[in-house]
Amino acid sequence: MIDGSPVRTLARADGVLGEVVLRRRGDVVELVVDGVFTMDSAHTTTERDLATLALERLDGPALRVAVGGLGLGYTAATLLADPRVALLELVELDAVLVDWLGRGLLPGLPAAAVEAVGARLRVHVEDVLTAIPRLGPASVDAVLLDVDNGPGFLVHPDNARVYRQGFLAAAAGVLRPGGVLAVWSSHPAPDLARVLNAAVGACEEVLTTVERDGRRLVYATYLATRPPGRR
Repeated sequence: MIDGSPVRTLARADGVLGEVVLRRRGDVVELVVDGVFTMDSAHTTTERDLATLALERLDGPALRVAVGGLGLGYTAATLLADPRVALLELVELDAVLVDWLGRGLLPGLPAAAVEAVGARLRVHVEDVLTAIPRLGPASVDAVLLDVDNGPGFLVHPDNARVYRQGFLAAAAGVLRPGGVLAVWSSHPAPDLARVLNAAVGACEEVLTTVERDGRRLVYATYLATRPPGRR
């Protein structure tokens, strides 16, 4: 987000993918990775929607949910705000962001919120490609992935594997019957929908239009449900 407000650096560190900077511009907190703006606290609708859309498709208490990608913490906070979520397995590749989470620097999950959730939040500093399959067969009710911009506009080329059938099928394997695999994309990605349909089960596309810096952007969330009878 670019405006005339002065910029103040809140934190800066070397991360896995380059320098990570947390900065404030007016009332807005921005996250920059390797010189590339990734997200801010001004537009959090789609991060929150990733959580709420998945939760709407789940029944029952004591849900166990896995999230790939911490960001500024808004997806995780939305999940933890639902009392049905008994355990959130949060997977983040970069220890820098996890450190800032512990220090209360991320606006989506400030220090008081992290302390309040206690044992309901379990953080893994690991690549989602290895951490998600390790959760175990039929062990979680939902897996939410927000690790890049989607298969067609990758910031980091290695993340292409996240959107391929091999990993998505492995992620489907950790879902309980009726569980949901949700993937965020900065653009409609019909090929991703087809892969999810084959790897998991019936896939739904939800589009969200956001006005940002004078532009109209269309973001997509893909939600694939593991069939109730599949073991």
